[in-house]
Amino acid sequence: MATKNFFFDFYECETNSSLANAIPLNTTDVFRQLFDLYQTGRAATVKNIKNQLVELRDIQATNYGYKGVFGKHRKNNLPHAAIAGGAERELPLAENENLLEKTYFVYYSEYSLLIIQRNRFCVNWQVIGAYLSPNNYITTLNPIIEPANLAWLANGHVQVKSAQITIARPRNPELLRNIEHDFNNSIIAALNGTRSATMNLVFRGDARSDNPEERYLDNSFKRALRELQATLEVKKLNLVTEHQETRIEHPIDLVSDRLSYYTAVEMNGRYPNALEMWGSLEAARQAKNDELINFFGQPNNRLA
Repeated sequence: MATKNFFFDFYECETNSSLANAIPLNTTDVFRQLFDLYQTGRAATVKNIKNQLVELRDIQATNYGYKGVFGKHRKNNLPHAAIAGGAERELPLAENENLLEKTYFVYYSEYSLLIIQRNRFCVNWQVIGAYLSPNNYITTLNPIIEPANLAWLANGHVQVKSAQITIARPRNPELLRNIEHDFNNSIIAALNGTRSATMNLVFRGDARSDNPEERYLDNSFKRALRELQATLEVKKLNLVTEHQETRIEHPIDLVSDRLSYYTAVEMNGRYPNALEMWGSLEAARQAKNDELINFFGQPNNRLA
């Protein structure tokens, strides 16, 4: 049986509302609503997200939460089929048919943990967040960073010497409500004010100075990074950090250093076996259990 390697990415989900009188709703509630909606028919789950048709191709309740498949419809023209050196032919679609891309997922209620198959032709984590956002609510998917780098960055003696950031202009204004940090508000204002598609930023302290206030970026910058990643589409976030007492430098890539897992999955022809894919996603959860406990804490000892 043929196999193919797949990558899986890990996200912490948060569902909130800016309305003072909103009924409390968490991400598990959102999946429960989608599960109930799916029972009335798959068509009930179709949403238009950022000019993309997204739906649930499958969703099942499990003893840990839910598992399923996100589907995205593509309207691209099909390529031709051909044999090398031979004739070619069209691959026609019916008038109401689209190309379908699929991403498998598992959701764990315990940590509000979503693990998704990486498929660049299907939905990314921001589209999924928008899909999981009912009216008057916003669901954000926070990428889980390797705990060792987070622990280093959280050390009070570790300072940021320089940062290289690439950010895309946000398309969903709902995501921009209740931004706390002035740094992030200024970025949003600059992106919107110039109508730029992306912004490249470089920040550096004075590496020749021994004065911490000149050598390092302000601590408020470090505190703003988590909100920056949760709110905007950050394509690049490279930091050079330094322990201010030992002067040990440590580079951190907060995009590439996201927690991930890959494994070989059995294929049914050109597509992965569904049971094998879900089994591999569940195996990813077990394989990264130590990292997840380091990130979230023990389930009974988590901060509210």
